Amino acid sequence: MYAGTMWWSSVAHTLAAATRVERRWCEPRALARATVALVAGSVIGWAIDDRMAWAMMMVGTFICGICTILPATRNRFSLSLISGAAFTAAVFAGVYLHELGWWVLPVLFVGAYVAGLWRAFGVVPGIRACLVVIGAMITADLSPGVDQGLIMARWIAVGAGMVVVAQFLPPYGPRHHNQRRSLAALYSALAGYAAAGSAGRLPSTPFTLARTALGVLPAFARRPAGPLFALYGAAEEVRRALKMTAHATDVPRTAVAATLNAVAAAVRSGRATDLDAAFGAPARELEHWRGAEADLVLPRLAEALDIARYTLRRSDRPGEFEMGEQHLVGFPAGAARFGRQRLAAELRPGAPLFMNSIRLAVGAAAGEAIGRWIGDFGGHGLPSHGFWAALTTILVLFPDYGHTLTRGWGRSAGSVIGGVAAWVLLLPDVWNHDAMVVAATVLALLAFYVLLMGQWVLNIFITAWIVFLIGGIGLYPAAEAAWGRAADTVVGALVGMVIFLILPTYHHNRLPELLARWVEAQRDLFGALLEGYARVGAVDPAGLGTLRDRARQTRERLEAAIGSLAHEPRSHRARWSATELAAIQSAVFDVGRAAALVYGNLPRTRSDAVPETALFAAEVRDHLDRLAEDLALDAPLRTGDLREAFDRVASDGRLAQLTDPTAPDGISHARSRALTACLQTVTSVERLERVAMGRAA
Repeated sequence: MYAGTMWWSSVAHTLAAATRVERRWCEPRALARATVALVAGSVIGWAIDDRMAWAMMMVGTFICGICTILPATRNRFSLSLISGAAFTAAVFAGVYLHELGWWVLPVLFVGAYVAGLWRAFGVVPGIRACLVVIGAMITADLSPGVDQGLIMARWIAVGAGMVVVAQFLPPYGPRHHNQRRSLAALYSALAGYAAAGSAGRLPSTPFTLARTALGVLPAFARRPAGPLFALYGAAEEVRRALKMTAHATDVPRTAVAATLNAVAAAVRSGRATDLDAAFGAPARELEHWRGAEADLVLPRLAEALDIARYTLRRSDRPGEFEMGEQHLVGFPAGAARFGRQRLAAELRPGAPLFMNSIRLAVGAAAGEAIGRWIGDFGGHGLPSHGFWAALTTILVLFPDYGHTLTRGWGRSAGSVIGGVAAWVLLLPDVWNHDAMVVAATVLALLAFYVLLMGQWVLNIFITAWIVFLIGGIGLYPAAEAAWGRAADTVVGALVGMVIFLILPTYHHNRLPELLARWVEAQRDLFGALLEGYARVGAVDPAGLGTLRDRARQTRERLEAAIGSLAHEPRSHRARWSATELAAIQSAVFDVGRAAALVYGNLPRTRSDAVPETALFAAEVRDHLDRLAEDLALDAPLRTGDLREAFDRVASDGRLAQLTDPTAPDGISHARSRALTACLQTVTSVERLERVAMGRAA
């Protein structure tokens, strides 16, 4: 009975999420350029009085326009060129795939699998890869033959080319716009954390997104982007300073947050006026701030302000910025290496994206086969429509249960509403070709504008656009397109949801493993940091950047899995309750704060080194290794020995000997800092163990 209740609760949860309207807007400049390309394609197609050319140009400009509107890390020129070229090549390939008949299914299987793996680069790149596969499916189903299919493909290529040309239109804005946007989001997140103090938790996602945006820049573009790399490094320093002062009571948090928000606004817009807010009342308040916390935070803020001010000069030509190696520490060597690392991490049977790629491959082939087998719905739909069901299946399937079912319900509801609305609009016999062209163009533009507002809202306009597009061609009755398109979407969504239930990825049983992977990442990070106390320069900055990035990625996977539990029908089978998971997330953040404290106290001179910490580093590494093993095996946790190891190292060695006759005040401040950092590490790990065992934090 309880399991059945959970299933109904899960369905209700996903249905409610499917009807939600997201207040998310597309980037205005990208939207404007896509609009120009779409209108130009529609007008040119109408002017040459070739209905097939008009329709295919609309398809090319619409799909490639979506590729440029979706958030990106690369610049708009290369993004539009790569997307347009890949989509055009797929469309031409689909013409020849049409001749294979049912043998196109194995090819579709492979293409959808590769598109699923492409999601390792992010959700949006994965969607673009799916759109490329959909391009091949369009001509594979719709082209009547090679000759006519090539004509269709050429006009689609013309539409894609218009999107590429539109990217040269002004306004251009500051250079490296996408990187600036990611860095602005990062500084906004820092501002939010600064304002919240000890009550807040700093998400790691903004750091990962900013690091990715900078990491994909090719080698020749890195020196011009030098200030942005430096700005990211300054954000890391600010993060550590804020974590180390999170529990201090005399920090002017509002002024610090206002300064960081001013940096974010200036970096995003490239306008010096947005930086003026940092020199008003917040600056005056920070000027009167004194103490150890001020000495820690203020230099980092000043550095961020100086670099932000430098980026506003628009003097980012090569040679005008001191691009030292310290600014590139921890970044991938380039896009190719970055891609290999991401793909390698997902090419294993237990990885969620690997499983989702299998689902995409099976779903695409099944959707296409079922769509072809159904035919024209007994005369109420259109022939040659298998790809409509298949593309819905591809776009519905996501790596987790909640997103898959939410998108399935949303796309189905939107298509039904859009199909009925289009059918009602077409009932009066007043629609000639010109009116159809205008209606299709307006509906496509509306689809652009609601692209990020939710699947059901988007599909209302996409379905209506397709109906008017087919009606404008005049090959088939528009009423049949209205009902057939909606029916195909429902069929494709059902196929996607059923395939997920047959080949599921439930996160409730992955939580111990994900926490274990995060503990392993922290084991390596703490090991490197604590050994860094032994001698000056023992920490490799590049290696440390890689370890920190790995820890962030594992934390993001853990938090994403926890966030997915509310949708899952089997969430009650999770090892930890919702309250315990919230405590685990808080403990995870505390361990990260301890790592920031260790890093902030690393020795800068030979007299600051504390060799005894190397012994404690080995103990921490062994302890976290056992903890990760117990979590991965879902076994009882072996706890309690880390504090004993700390006491033994502190008493047997000189770590706890804080007296130093050579110091002016007789106190060894280096050992004091090391002792504090080690004790904070012990306390945070112990808290994590307690909450992982289901005890009170």
